[in-house]
Amino acid sequence: MDTTTLPDNPVHDSPGVYVKPPRIFALCLIAGLALEYALPFAVPAIPKTALLVIGTVLAVAGFAFMMWGHTLFTRLGVNVKTILPASRLVATGAYRRSRNPMYVGFLAILAGSGLALGSLWLVLTAVPMALYLGLYVVPREEAYLARRFGADYETYRRTVRRWL
Repeated sequence: MDTTTLPDNPVHDSPGVYVKPPRIFALCLIAGLALEYALPFAVPAIPKTALLVIGTVLAVAGFAFMMWGHTLFTRLGVNVKTILPASRLVATGAYRRSRNPMYVGFLAILAGSGLALGSLWLVLTAVPMALYLGLYVVPREEAYLARRFGADYETYRRTVRRWL
C-alpha cells in the first residue's frame, strides 16, 4: 500500500511549512540583538520609561495571546507543528479574535521587546517576521485549511480576521 496518499500522512496532508515559525522568530530575535550590540540604534524621541512600559505591555500581551492559542491547540489535541495534519478546525478562544494568534504573539513580542529595550533594530525585526508569515506561512496554511475543512473554514475565514 502506498502510504503517501493516506489523508493523515504528515508529509502530504499538512500546510507544508517546513521552515518552522518559532525558528524564524528566534532568528529574528537573535539578529535584532546582535545588530543592536554591533551598531546601537535607539528608538528616537520617546522617553525611556514610556518605551519600557509600552514595550513590556505589548510583549507580555503578545506572549499571553500566543499562549492562549497554543494552550487551546494542546488541550484539544490539535497539532501545532506546521508539517503535521490538522485534526480539527479551532474557532474558539483566541481563534475567535484572530485566525493566527500565535503569529500575532510572535510579532508583538518582537516589537514590544524592541521598544522595551529601546532598540530600533529589534523593533524592525518584526518586519521580516511579518513578511515570512504573510507571504509564506499563512497562505500555505489557509490553502491547506480550505482543502481540509472546506465550507466550515470558508465561513470561519469570512468571520474572523487574519491578524487582529
